Amino acid sequence: MSTLKAINAQVTGAQESPDAIPLTLRPGDVVHVRHAHPDREGYVWAEDGQLSAGWIPLDLVDMNSGTPKASREYCSAELTVEPGDSVRLIWEDPAHGACWCEDRHSERGWIRNENLRFEPQG
Repeated sequence: MSTLKAINAQVTGAQESPDAIPLTLRPGDVVHVRHAHPDREGYVWAEDGQLSAGWIPLDLVDMNSGTPKASREYCSAELTVEPGDSVRLIWEDPAHGACWCEDRHSERGWIRNENLRFEPQG
């Protein structure tokens, strides 16, 4: 019987999550696109028109229908981390250069790949 092993990563760069209730999208949800990320190409600040907001990849937004709508599921939650923190990788999104991770407090969110170093598997 094979055993599944957790994939862990060491945080190499600080990351602060936005002070907002994360935006959770389903296909067809209306998205209010506000402005481009100042240093992350392809990301925009988006809101749901209620309480939720966050940075999302622009390619998740269908702009062809007249009203911007989500083309697939996405959650904008980001983890606040410091160098030296250890996190567990849950899912990698290579197209957007980020990993969905879980910290030692069981909080989950995105961490940019440039802020992670994967620990060797033994």
